Amino acid sequence: MLLTLHIKKDAPGVYTAWVLNGDAEVAEFQVGNIASAIREAAQSQPSGVSGWHIWYEHVSIGTTAIVAMKHDAETLAQRLMVMHGQFFS
Repeated sequence: MLLTLHIKKDAPGVYTAWVLNGDAEVAEFQVGNIASAIREAAQSQPSGVSGWHIWYEHVSIGTTAIVAMKHDAETLAQRLMVMHGQFFS
């Protein structure tokens, strides 16, 4: 099963993240940065989840393995921020 992690910046240092299973919201939480949202979602690791679709605002880095989310959250967050900057600067 694949879940979706959608992250939105509310204010500097305040991000809201939603975990979605299809159109159904499974969880919502707030964190201080994008990497923390990625790491927290991976650590929650609901049973049967093999990967995540990761979004920041309106851009996505696609489907990502849980192991990458746990061990390389900063790199994934950087990719999201760079991609977002390319389209929404």
